Amino acid sequence: MTIDLFSLLKDELKPALGCTEPAAVALACAVAARNLQGQSVSKVTVVTDPNIYKNGMGVYIPGTGQTGLYMAAALGALSGQPDLELQVLSGCSSHVEQARELIDAGKVCVKHGQALGYMYITARVDSAEGYAEANIQGSHTHLTKLTVNGETLWQAEECQDTPVSASSLASQLPQYKLVDLITECKRLPRPACEFVMAAARTNQRVALAGRSQKLGMGLGWHYDKLLQTGRLGNDLANLAMINTAAAADARMSGWDEPVISTNGSGNQGITASLPVLTVGEAMHQAEEEIAIALAISQVVTIYVKQHIGKLSALCACAVAAAVGASCGVSYLLGSSNDAIEQSVKLMVANLTGMICDGAKVSCAIKLATAA
Repeated sequence: MTIDLFSLLKDELKPALGCTEPAAVALACAVAARNLQGQSVSKVTVVTDPNIYKNGMGVYIPGTGQTGLYMAAALGALSGQPDLELQVLSGCSSHVEQARELIDAGKVCVKHGQALGYMYITARVDSAEGYAEANIQGSHTHLTKLTVNGETLWQAEECQDTPVSASSLASQLPQYKLVDLITECKRLPRPACEFVMAAARTNQRVALAGRSQKLGMGLGWHYDKLLQTGRLGNDLANLAMINTAAAADARMSGWDEPVISTNGSGNQGITASLPVLTVGEAMHQAEEEIAIALAISQVVTIYVKQHIGKLSALCACAVAAAVGASCGVSYLLGSSNDAIEQSVKLMVANLTGMICDGAKVSCAIKLATAA
């Protein structure tokens, strides 16, 4: 097998603060604003593909108590840190009032353009002295063009008209059979195992916040109360559901702590990691075995995303990440490769068709179902 799965995992598993669609919009605005050389922002204009728009309008921005792409765009332009990529809005809460003033004055415009088969963001930030424009295309952090006052300062090769990931490694996955990917995951070096375990632990910390506090819909918190009072069974399925829902509760409500995203989605990162980690720990499996199962889950999730696209009208937490998690859990249960393949078929038969109606606190319900 020629594909380097460790490099793939490092490419596709990234820390993200808050929902990745507002973060990507904020990133584009922050890149543009940085090239105004400190000039005061007077106007922000953003055009996105329909899926970015759908996913970003109803979700909370960490540390702000505010929702939507208008706030993300304004904060990105005013105080975003583009070098942090999907954590671009870290420490931006002190600029919420200034961002709100800009929005209320009608100086922030966010709208969607045509569906082109791939994700894109065009962000223009104006000052009294000029303007800068940044384009992101193909993935949440793939900057393709930067212009200042109409002059192109930098331009990358444009993303082709394709729904698949901009990652060349990810695009190679459909060439391989599931059994080959499972075999390669079992051969991953120790640093790769440590990497996927650390990612899962990061997401687990956010889940603990959602279990201990009534955040968002409070779904994980409510389920945890039922578990503690004996009204809900303390079994593997319920534990996986509770942790996954709780992490979504926290993240979608703007919990100010990053999760590790998978293929550009924090909720997919949660769904691909927490059911597997929860089952592995509940079964007292060795950490090495849990790490292999996590790697299988992540790789299968990324594999499925190559077929449905970076963003789509489908809930990829169910259609992709839950399929990956089922493979990881099946591995922990001692299943044969044939049985793991059957788990994929069962999950596809059960959950394919679940619609994504945009990122928001009710995502916790879908992640609970997926888990």
